[in-house]
Amino acid sequence: MKKYYITTLLLFILDRFSKVYFIEKLSLGNFFNLYLNEKIAFSLPVPFYILYPILFLLIIFLFFICLKYFKKKSILLWPWTFILLGAISNILDRIYYGGVVDFIDIPWFTVFNLSDVYIFIGVIILIFYEFKFDRKIKKY
Repeated sequence: MKKYYITTLLLFILDRFSKVYFIEKLSLGNFFNLYLNEKIAFSLPVPFYILYPILFLLIIFLFFICLKYFKKKSILLWPWTFILLGAISNILDRIYYGGVVDFIDIPWFTVFNLSDVYIFIGVIILIFYEFKFDRKIKKY
């Protein structure tokens, strides 16, 4: 469990420092450009009085899912933790900066950050797990 805590903390710190770094640098060429996304996924506009309560409930939901898999010592703790880390970091951006700090700019695709990568990795692992294994809870 010590590895879990250390890894989780290091991933969170890496994400937070990367955002601070790119806020200070603003741009590092074509691949790294700073954007402040005040909307939600796919640039959908949602009023803050609707968005923040939903995000708060989402964080609580994700926390309890992680707690469930933590108690069961399930390997599924990892992808859910990735999703929770990404969600918390993006919410902190919204609180501190008024929007999510995105800096990885892929032309003709999208702009994202490490938090988005964490969420994506967590979702991909969960999808892979559902297709590859049965529904029995695996121990780590």
